[in-house]
Amino acid sequence: MNLTESIRQWVLKNLPYDRQDAALSVYLNGLDAHGLLVVFHNWAHRLVKPQPRQVRQSMAYRQNPRTAQCASDLAHIIADIEQGRDLTKYLSRDVARAPVKVPRTARRPDLDLMLSDWGVHHLHISSQVEADGFVRRGKRLLFAIFAPNVAYLIDVMKHGDWTRDHVLEVLATEWPTEGVLHEIRGVAGLKNQITEEQRATLRRRRTNTWFEFGGKVFAPIGGMSGAGTTIAATRESDMLLDRIRVFEEAIVRNPRCLEADFARSGLVLPKQPQFTFAIREDGAGVIETQTGAWINFTKPRRF
Repeated sequence: MNLTESIRQWVLKNLPYDRQDAALSVYLNGLDAHGLLVVFHNWAHRLVKPQPRQVRQSMAYRQNPRTAQCASDLAHIIADIEQGRDLTKYLSRDVARAPVKVPRTARRPDLDLMLSDWGVHHLHISSQVEADGFVRRGKRLLFAIFAPNVAYLIDVMKHGDWTRDHVLEVLATEWPTEGVLHEIRGVAGLKNQITEEQRATLRRRRTNTWFEFGGKVFAPIGGMSGAGTTIAATRESDMLLDRIRVFEEAIVRNPRCLEADFARSGLVLPKQPQFTFAIREDGAGVIETQTGAWINFTKPRRF
């Protein structure tokens, strides 16, 4: 049993990337299981899981003249959010493939640094779906944070507003205790306030920053690694590999440890079970290939 290699093969098969790009294929095939999981999880974080959400609108959003000007298109987006429809068509076209280019290239369309840094998505405001399945691009964007059951509409803004203080100020004013940012307690204030230009430079250098507003210091809910990917992607990859390790050790220690679980599902554990890794809608886990039994690692389990 080599589930680490199974992870590699599953990600290489299921990751949407340009397989005609020889350099990219060589790069991805050269990554170990952890590296590939980080790439996969970082790409997955750029998507918004389709599920019904309550929509909360900030005062800035409601009072912005641009909101009224885009009212019809925004109504379509809000309806899609509330009904739990797929929002991918409103996102950047770059989410269709990831990664698009090998790291160390000048432009990294596989990364959304605003999302990595602040946890803020940007949606293109239009109801005209084009041939490739994405809506028509325009100057105006909807900045929002998506929690499991709530969508926080920050404001209607434009391309280039990626490091605007306004985004953080709205979050701190409207929803300071709802998990869309973190208050750093015990800190009286920042010695030097960071300007928007400085924040843009630091973000390009993959540096996370705090900000001060209303006498309080906050940290956004995102968090970038030095590679520009989300810290959450690294954390999830670490946890998953740890669960794989525990599972493999348990099978080596007691090859029949899953017998009772199989019996409860009306299955018989094969004499020589074979497992392969997979990520499905309900989480990550392994499939016993002879019976099709699914073992979900996101659910608490003792081996």
